[in-house]
Amino acid sequence: MRRLHWLVTRPEGRIVGRVGLRTRIHHRDWDPVPASPVECVPHIAPTPLLVVHGDRDGYFPLDHPRALAEASGGHAELWLEHGMGHAENAAADDLLTRIGDWGAAHAG
Repeated sequence: MRRLHWLVTRPEGRIVGRVGLRTRIHHRDWDPVPASPVECVPHIAPTPLLVVHGDRDGYFPLDHPRALAEASGGHAELWLEHGMGHAENAAADDLLTRIGDWGAAHAG
């Protein structure tokens, strides 16, 4: 997220985005600024929320998933997965099965 923020908010980041990623990013500020995930999580309740995060995630430190779970007011379940990196690219088949089982058990 820090890298994305740098790409979007800095002139040199937008140059990298345009030249290196072939993506144009407008220079104006967002209006309105999107709410943070921590601000949004309380609005999910009473729908069950599963937060799955790898302890080797190179993009988001462990305080991010913990903050999401805490902001849920007790409606979120947090799984910190040992040895997992970032997102679905790092999710093993057994984890995906566990997530599916959790979803089936919490389907309303």
